[in-house]
Amino acid sequence: MAATMSEMMIKTLAMALIACGLACAQDAALARDFYVHGLKSRALESYIELLHSAKAVPADKAEALYYMGQIAFDENSYSTAIDDWQKLIKEYPTSKRAAELKDRLNQLKEVLAKETDASLESLVARSYIRNGDFWADGDKKFSIDSSWMSHVDLAVNWYDRVIQEFPGSDAAEIAYQRKLFALLGWRELGRDGEVYGLKANYQQYMPQVLKTFTEFEAAFPKSSHLQGFRYQIAQAYWGHKDWENTRAWLTKVVEAGAGQDSFYTDTAKARLKKVEY
Repeated sequence: MAATMSEMMIKTLAMALIACGLACAQDAALARDFYVHGLKSRALESYIELLHSAKAVPADKAEALYYMGQIAFDENSYSTAIDDWQKLIKEYPTSKRAAELKDRLNQLKEVLAKETDASLESLVARSYIRNGDFWADGDKKFSIDSSWMSHVDLAVNWYDRVIQEFPGSDAAEIAYQRKLFALLGWRELGRDGEVYGLKANYQQYMPQVLKTFTEFEAAFPKSSHLQGFRYQIAQAYWGHKDWENTRAWLTKVVEAGAGQDSFYTDTAKARLKKVEY
């Protein structure tokens, strides 16, 4: 039986809607690729066009506002970023991005005066990492007297929040790295500079370093940063004349290299030739 005119019109309309949906999805993917590859001006234009497209679905428009805000944030246009995110929450309250930003916008405002880390997709995770960086890095952005405060513990607290709230994400991988750096410790510049972390208290922080590395390795077994931390752990043992553990961790570096020469495997092999001093 031949299709009626109404049926044909319905099919035509359905096909047109599907085509529009596919086109908008392709536009969103293109804008995302522009952003990921650093072509932020082109990404911004694409997202603005998507936001004002009559064919775009609400989810795509919410995504457009999210990245418009993030691009503005990356370029230090903080008021514009806040406006975009507030518009997202107001106009698309049931979207995934609104759920991520809602009730946390105040946390983001607290870190607007700090430099951005554009490689992190989650804005909330970014704020946690920056709060951790405040304690683990001497380059402070605010004038706050932090005398007698436990810098390492405060830093670790913020990194742990990222690891717990964003498991398996790029942000979590970075948080593990920052946490390990904080635990390994640092020395402030100057003759009377303070010492922190493992460099200040080997007995207290070495167990935490080992535990954190084990968790990092389990969560991100293919991370390119594992070798560097393996060597740092070996070096920490070496600095305390624990020759047995020094050899064990240097061997881990070599074995993890799977027979391929690299900076860390070559350095580990060289140190294994002369461990005791």
